[in-house]
Amino acid sequence: MEDILAGLNEEQKEAVLHFSSPLLVLAGAGSGKTRVITHKIMFLIKELGIPLDRILAITFTNKAANEMKERVKNYLNLSEEPQWVATFHSFSAKVLRIEAKHIGFNRNFVIYDEEDSKKLLKEIVEKLNLDKDLYKPDRLKNIISQIKQNLDEEVLDFYAMQMPHIKQIYNQYQERLIFANAMDFDDVLLNTVKLFNENPEVKQKWQDKFDYILVDEYQDTNKVQHEILKHIVGNRDCITVVGDPQQCIYTWRGANPENILDFEKDFPNTKIIKLERNYRSTQKILNVANKVISASKGRWKEKVLTLWTDKEEGEDIKLIALENDKQEAGLIASQIKKFVNEGYEYKDIAILIRMSFLSRNIEEALVKASIPYQIIGGVKFYERAEIKDILAYLRFALNPKDIQAFKRIINLPSRGIGNKTLNKIQTFYVEDWKQALEDALPSLSKKLQESINQFLEIIEYIQNNADKSPAETAKYVYDSIDYENYLKSKYPKDWEDRVENVKELFNALEELEKRGKTLREFLEETSLQQAQDSIEELNSVKVMTVHASKGLEYNVVFVAGLEDGIFPSGRAFEDVEQMEEERRLFYVALTRAKEHLILTFAKNRSSFGYNYNQTKPSRFLKDIKEYLKTLKPAIKSVSGKSKNHSNVSSSSSLDFKVGQIVKHDVFGKGVIKSLSPPKAKVIFEKAGEKEILTKFLKVV
Repeated sequence: MEDILAGLNEEQKEAVLHFSSPLLVLAGAGSGKTRVITHKIMFLIKELGIPLDRILAITFTNKAANEMKERVKNYLNLSEEPQWVATFHSFSAKVLRIEAKHIGFNRNFVIYDEEDSKKLLKEIVEKLNLDKDLYKPDRLKNIISQIKQNLDEEVLDFYAMQMPHIKQIYNQYQERLIFANAMDFDDVLLNTVKLFNENPEVKQKWQDKFDYILVDEYQDTNKVQHEILKHIVGNRDCITVVGDPQQCIYTWRGANPENILDFEKDFPNTKIIKLERNYRSTQKILNVANKVISASKGRWKEKVLTLWTDKEEGEDIKLIALENDKQEAGLIASQIKKFVNEGYEYKDIAILIRMSFLSRNIEEALVKASIPYQIIGGVKFYERAEIKDILAYLRFALNPKDIQAFKRIINLPSRGIGNKTLNKIQTFYVEDWKQALEDALPSLSKKLQESINQFLEIIEYIQNNADKSPAETAKYVYDSIDYENYLKSKYPKDWEDRVENVKELFNALEELEKRGKTLREFLEETSLQQAQDSIEELNSVKVMTVHASKGLEYNVVFVAGLEDGIFPSGRAFEDVEQMEEERRLFYVALTRAKEHLILTFAKNRSSFGYNYNQTKPSRFLKDIKEYLKTLKPAIKSVSGKSKNHSNVSSSSSLDFKVGQIVKHDVFGKGVIKSLSPPKAKVIFEKAGEKEILTKFLKVV
């Protein structure tokens, strides 16, 4: 037992050892909450003799789940990773794979991502011949998510006042999902609640499966997730949840803070333990964070934690006011250079912004300064067109009812199958689209029969081989449809990069085989991807929104754009609850920093790149002004050029220079970082670092 409790403080030990009633651990930022959950799992196994597969641990992100799996696996010297450490979505998906028949689904159901859902909604709006400006897929998807996350179809009545056809759209959307043996992201949770509500014996089976349940980031759970938890726990005391009301920043996408505030009502005799000792930040950073959050209003005030550390006081928190947004971005770039010269690595540094549009100037400044960077939360790998194309073949083979996958691949590459032929095929639909194609064959022309037979051969091959070797099966699809030539013709400017992306997919599938996972599990994981999952372990500065930074930490943190209307958002000015959430968001931003925290704002910010508008400093800065060291910046050039950067590369046929600004037809503007003819490494404003043939570059 001693080794399990070693290194824990008194409050952490108390949380690990408490089992006599439900436990709510209020854990401040950087207070070691993941450590508590991991050590409690170890205690359950080593000291109480509970098998690992009878412990359910739920976290909020895939990244956190993977880290926890790794810790438990290493501590227990396991050959395989724990099966029941998961997010709410991945846990629910696993349950539904086993129990889908009880709610009218086939276990091979597919999970639609945002793009799939929006395409389906667009089709419904077109079929109903509705106003496309009023019924935009983005807006419709958001409304449908609200309804599902709040377990409240009355939301439909509210929107119906402005959008009279919203109920019809919602009903058709659900009908089409069921018809395609598909669920959207929200349905994965909603259908788990439905399963347990309608099937008491199934619910009992899953309650009996787990002896103990632990949940992290409880402040971010929504009503549906809370319901799932109540079903799994039942009237037992076998529950520990960990969270921090001060870090609840997702109410806009369904997070329900009442879950943590009312936890004691739903789980009687709850014990509360507070973790307020911070292991991440210096005391000066914590002083600022404590001051910000102490101004919270309403019910939050009851559960406000006061963070402290026995670390050194640390560096002053710096506030820098710049004349305009270009200068702000330039200063951040020059400060990053300074930190790197002092021994920090680029990967130790993050730039946090409230709104993603602020990244443009920052990216330009980083490019000019030859600073490698990564934008977190851009287009995710599994959302790229070329990846979705190959995966759609695999998806369709596993679930031939999947109409979105079918529409994507039936004419990719072109097989001469237009809408007229598709409509004809649809008349033969009984069980699924594969059966419809087979039955439609005799009624089609010889040429179409040949094309469809080739398509069906590919699908048959996938069905017979996908589980044996997912990577080889994907390569077979790539070769069979001559996908490289398709990419060359469709994307002449960047087809090489797209080919490299597909090769990376093959690598991911090979890794899948080594882990002993099935293709079905892989497709499930990719459909449940999150922003933080795209973070690569590169030596680069990370640029991200504050929302995307949740759970992360960096030695040096810049919080940019601290102006009223940006941070806090202008939408919060008339809404007390929204303003409170903006305050919590600012608290999250501050507590990402370990050693250095630099706050910046621009006195003038450009509107659409042309006119400058005068700004006001963020109202949050007034609360903490006595804790800040205000600096007057000396604006220097941040071109990033060293003396040798002016030398012409003699081997470059087009006389390119290192440090020169160039333009690429696809990636836009960038700066040449190094030359090795006929290629150049270029840091692009939007796409980051790329190796490009110089013949595709133009001097700006």
